[in-house]
Amino acid sequence: MSSSLARTLITSMIGNLFEWYDFALFGYLAPYIGKLFFPSSDPMSETILALGVFATGFIVRPLGGLLFGYIGDRCGRKKAMLATILLMALPMALIGMLPTYATLGITASVLLIIMRMLQGISMGGNYGGSITFTTEHFVRQHQGLVGSFTAISCLTGIMLGSATAALLSFVFKEEELLRWGWRVPFLLGITICGVGFYMRRQVTESPVYLKEVASGQISQRPPAAEVFLNHGKTLWTLVFVVMLHDLSFYVLLLYMITHLIQIIGMDEQAAFTINTTNLFTASVATCFAGWLSDKVGRKPVLIGAALMFLVGTFPLMHLMFSSQNVGLVFFAQFILAITVGCYFGPLPALMVESFPTKVRYSAIAITTNISGPLFGGTAPMLVAYLVTKTGSKMIPAYYLMLGSVFSLLALRSLKLYTSPTPTSSSTPVFDSYSIDNKSLS
Repeated sequence: MSSSLARTLITSMIGNLFEWYDFALFGYLAPYIGKLFFPSSDPMSETILALGVFATGFIVRPLGGLLFGYIGDRCGRKKAMLATILLMALPMALIGMLPTYATLGITASVLLIIMRMLQGISMGGNYGGSITFTTEHFVRQHQGLVGSFTAISCLTGIMLGSATAALLSFVFKEEELLRWGWRVPFLLGITICGVGFYMRRQVTESPVYLKEVASGQISQRPPAAEVFLNHGKTLWTLVFVVMLHDLSFYVLLLYMITHLIQIIGMDEQAAFTINTTNLFTASVATCFAGWLSDKVGRKPVLIGAALMFLVGTFPLMHLMFSSQNVGLVFFAQFILAITVGCYFGPLPALMVESFPTKVRYSAIAITTNISGPLFGGTAPMLVAYLVTKTGSKMIPAYYLMLGSVFSLLALRSLKLYTSPTPTSSSTPVFDSYSIDNKSLS
């Protein structure tokens, strides 16, 4: 791999890491943020309200997808990517300095919601743009592996958020965390933004996009309109493919810590340690699954992972929730983390292969930003609510199993824009661009 391609890959990963670190951190600190901004006599109600704020960031994500998708398809991928990271950093800094309910009353709660909404707009444009921008620099034979690094950077951001939350719970007493400790990681996260912004300024524009512009292939109508008019069936099918990605992401990797601590009664440090360790497990599995999809195709790997969710989630979660043995809890989440990685790995390449260059940024952004708010962002709050109302600890398992059924059906019916099976030729996944394979050696 040439140095310029390596820099492009690393740059994209740092931006994703920063955004998902911040979002994950908010999820992990929800019990403390709930106490500070939504005080109530019921701790679970505080947490549910804080997770509700978490969900508001997802409600506005489609706006970010439309805005930055338009910029990315009309003005260039690089410009959109620079704007998204700046829009994420400013609200993050303000959250770290925001007075709490005790100082400002309901105004503090409203300001927190506004900050999360601004970050949601940024996230709406960043993830789809990152997938598009990164993969458009690489040839077809490497799409699965390269795309998996986009997913890995998200998992790494979550892992960093989880590790930070674990460190906070270890270093600070609860009173110190509530008084000022919770602010520290939000303020420190700005340094990641600075590095990411600087590196994104140094990389070149997508050569695929430049070739599309030079050939006059840019869509004359708004990219979003082009997507819905000419690629609507693919879009909605892919939304349900991404559904399982979002459900597993937010239920297993974000909400599960809250569930283990508040519902199961597990020690905080043990829960954070298990989660952080298995985020690493999921990252390794993601890389392997992306590489494997370059060999056997995207669909076989994704269908295998979805089937594992369908048949394995209930017994593994039953083991997690009924066992008092930390080792068994770790083992169950370890297997689930591998399954998560196997679904995450091939998905970015699958999305890239589903749409043409001229609307790819918008199409992927719209897809992820329909599924994300609808299935992912609301999942922690809905699962917590259903657990409270029904008294069943197994609600997370039922939720994931239902999602796996929908995603399996969608995978079977999805038609790709390009062939999903790699060949030995140098033909890239894109119809309008080719790159010398020597740059990848």
